[in-house]
Amino acid sequence: MFDILKYVELFLLILLSLISDYKHYRVKNTIVYPFMAAGLLTNLFFYGIHGFSLSLMATVVPVIVLFLLYNLKMLGAGDIKLFAAIGSIMGMKFTLYSIIYSFLMGGLIALVITCFRKNGYERLKYFLGYMKRCFLTLSLLPYTNLKDRSDGAKFRFSYAAALGVLAAFIFCLRQ
Repeated sequence: MFDILKYVELFLLILLSLISDYKHYRVKNTIVYPFMAAGLLTNLFFYGIHGFSLSLMATVVPVIVLFLLYNLKMLGAGDIKLFAAIGSIMGMKFTLYSIIYSFLMGGLIALVITCFRKNGYERLKYFLGYMKRCFLTLSLLPYTNLKDRSDGAKFRFSYAAALGVLAAFIFCLRQ
């Protein structure tokens, strides 16, 4: 019973996040926060205070792990909160696998977009320029302005997150 409830919560979270990101180019707080609360409460109900504490830890760790990417403007706050909500529902192991697979899927999506737009040289030149600026200033600089969507270098990360969650789901079922 508990597994089915977790899977339903996870499926609804991903579906609503995809819709939100598609419509508004962001995953809204009105979606992720209720699912964070639902995950915490579900784990509290089925596993007691121990389940709640594990769920809470799985909610906080993605924020800590992904904070650097947010500061570098490589990942949006909504995407990080999406992983936190996934953590509250599914726990630490599943969430870490989801993050890893999401970045792999994101790389694949970026490669496909780059091939489709035929701007690989331009993107590589931008990245090398970014690395040079960081090296010369001896600091980590923001990679890009996430709000500027006109440069053709961004895509909705919730797509990669959804594929990453699916891959993690398949991987975790096999164990």
